[in-house]
Amino acid sequence: MVESTARSRRPWLFVPFAAVVLIAIVWSGFWYVAASRADAVITAWLAEEAKHGRIHRCGSRTSGGYPFRIEVRCIDPTVELVNAQPPRLLRGKEVVGVAQVYDPDLIIAEITGPLAIAEAREPAGQVAVWRADWRLAQASLRGIAGTPERLSVVLDGARLERAEGTSAETWAAANRLAMHVRRNPVSSADKPVVDVAAQVAGVTVPAAPVLAGRPLDAEVTALVSGLADWRPKPVPARLREWQVAGGRVKVIRLRLQQGDAVAIAVGDIGLSAAGRPDGAFNVTMTGFDQLVQQLVGSSQQGGGLQIGVMAGLAFLGRPAEIDGRRAVSVALRFNDGAVFLGPIPLGRMEPLY
Repeated sequence: MVESTARSRRPWLFVPFAAVVLIAIVWSGFWYVAASRADAVITAWLAEEAKHGRIHRCGSRTSGGYPFRIEVRCIDPTVELVNAQPPRLLRGKEVVGVAQVYDPDLIIAEITGPLAIAEAREPAGQVAVWRADWRLAQASLRGIAGTPERLSVVLDGARLERAEGTSAETWAAANRLAMHVRRNPVSSADKPVVDVAAQVAGVTVPAAPVLAGRPLDAEVTALVSGLADWRPKPVPARLREWQVAGGRVKVIRLRLQQGDAVAIAVGDIGLSAAGRPDGAFNVTMTGFDQLVQQLVGSSQQGGGLQIGVMAGLAFLGRPAEIDGRRAVSVALRFNDGAVFLGPIPLGRMEPLY
């Protein structure tokens, strides 16, 4: 009697195993459907990019990541900009994009340098004009399957070189660059506003005396209105549409710092009907007496120039304060491309399209 009862219960021992097998089969099917969807999205995006003169290719492309991720790896990626003048060819080393199976609209990518930028009309784009490299480059994009919602890009240890024949010289370098762009959650669908936050640290430009050997740190937060169409377009066409839509860039805070010299700007700017900058900023500065002295030197003539520059700023501006230090605040205006520092004209800018 006891033996027959034990035998009747024994089949239940296989139920957990069967359940695990069933879940594995269902999950595998779900993963392959999600991977196929991701591949279709990538293929459609590549086709759309090609319509706008940006042709993306991979030396080889593989997919994987089972069971919890969707991973796409592109070896020897290239981007041909056929509409550029002259046409350009960008050549990289590797790009890896990863999305979680349960959140396929969030793509996280890591880019391996270097990136070479060459003229496409050269044989196979072999003669590089620019070369960029970095220690780490990561990007994340939310909303790739629909309307983009958020984009973040971070580069550490970035360096940009300009090639001259067989030699190359460093044109610019930075310890860190970060940019975050998202749709403002409280803006309407017909009049979207984009939040922008960017930061750079330790920027040097050897060819520019004001930045050579004097690292620059900068950060900006801004609101951009008038960008209703997110489809890729040439820059002149994008700027023209932005102006017609009444687009503006509202700078909530822009801070530049080089040593003890600090400048903070607040204001907004757009484009006039002629395509020239039009707007105004309030610029507050401190510590620029030392920066001017470094630039003009300590000679008698340089000292006179330094005094003249600082006296001019003091005359044009009004007293202010930055981080407990005395500063001066001046108005910087753009009137249909004409630039004014206070009442003094500084020149006129050309149309941007």
